Amino acid sequence: MNKKKTLSRRTFLKNTSAGLAGTATFSALAGTSVFCSPAGGAEVPAVLGGTPVRREPFPAWPVYDDTDVQMYLDAYHSKQWCRLGGTRADRFEKEFAGLMGVPWCAATSSGTTALNTSLNALGIGPGDEVIVPPYTFVATAGVVFQVFALAVFVDTDPETHQINADLIEERINEHTRAIMPVHLGGGAADMDKITALASKHGLPVIEDACQAWMGEWRHRKLGSIGGLGCFSFQASKNLNSGEGGAIISSNRELIELCASYTNNGRPAGQQRATLSGYPFPGSNHRMTEFQGAILLGQMRRLEEQTRLRTENAACLDRLLAEIPGISPVKTYPGQTRHAYHLYMLRYDKAHFNGLPKRKFARAMEAEGIPVRTGYEPLNKEGFIEYRLNSRAFRSVFSRERLESYRKGNRCPENDKICEETGLWLGQYVLLGTKKTWRTSPRR
Repeated sequence: MNKKKTLSRRTFLKNTSAGLAGTATFSALAGTSVFCSPAGGAEVPAVLGGTPVRREPFPAWPVYDDTDVQMYLDAYHSKQWCRLGGTRADRFEKEFAGLMGVPWCAATSSGTTALNTSLNALGIGPGDEVIVPPYTFVATAGVVFQVFALAVFVDTDPETHQINADLIEERINEHTRAIMPVHLGGGAADMDKITALASKHGLPVIEDACQAWMGEWRHRKLGSIGGLGCFSFQASKNLNSGEGGAIISSNRELIELCASYTNNGRPAGQQRATLSGYPFPGSNHRMTEFQGAILLGQMRRLEEQTRLRTENAACLDRLLAEIPGISPVKTYPGQTRHAYHLYMLRYDKAHFNGLPKRKFARAMEAEGIPVRTGYEPLNKEGFIEYRLNSRAFRSVFSRERLESYRKGNRCPENDKICEETGLWLGQYVLLGTKKTWRTSPRR
């Protein structure tokens, strides 16, 4: 390697304003100090026994104060721990709907149950198909198979890591009943193209916004654009209650069906069974009063935390622009605000002496930077074949249709992202403060 073009870790750390996300380490790893032999005075990387660049921990998650604790204790002392008869989950629904710019919200026990409830409210079931992306959490596809339908995977856009909207129409057929895009990491799927396709084919859109609180598409909150929008409040999420979820909508009929389904089929707004009984099918996907109390506390700081993540992500964007081989994924022009649940990256091993991304991530982890390797291909997960081979699926679908599904289940761009190019940092990394790191020469 030409030493004149080598950016050593020590040089970059000395001259760069590193932020919150360990920016300097990304830059340091571009030099020979990590990926070549540590000859010629280059520093030994931590993965090979050197001293980590960053030894200070990142901000702890979740963030709370005494007021949050008191809100939880108030729920405890109220003795109304279930939302039947309680007030906190109801209040959360109203406040979250207002925050998202829609009239209605139905709280759920998790993001997974929000997605499951949405499919049931739309009457999606045996023999149907739902369009989904392959680069996302397992629940997106899992809930489709749970209702004995087929999750039809559309390949990933390598530039954005979102579903490739240009490939959706070719997967639509007479069995398609919905399109379920994911706003992965708080970035947005291309909602202009997706809503146009949905309108053309008469299909509902379920937005999986489980990672996209406060994100926007053309100044509308993500989750508020399709017929139904689903959110998660699991422990890693930017809005966190340990577990929990919500569905939002501007369609009153749909949201009432969702509310009914989450409450064992009781009519919407009715907390306990009366003479009307249970007129709708349903399950128990109710949010607890404890979850409601936690979320009411956490929502107080969501706007400021979102602003901080955006500011720090912009700083990281600028610094990474100096380093070939590692860059943030792109966003579509319609995205007017990013939620930054994940800071997603594209890695090109050609700029790092062919080092595979998993070894790069291990080296970063050793330096004190929690880089993650992203999702595995969802369309190749073992539970799919388990479902397809089950008695229920073989009863619903012909052998020919299942074989056709298997043959069409190919997502080559997504395979490349999962194996070679996709990396990310978690949202809590973007909650730190900026500072200048300076290193002293090793003795």
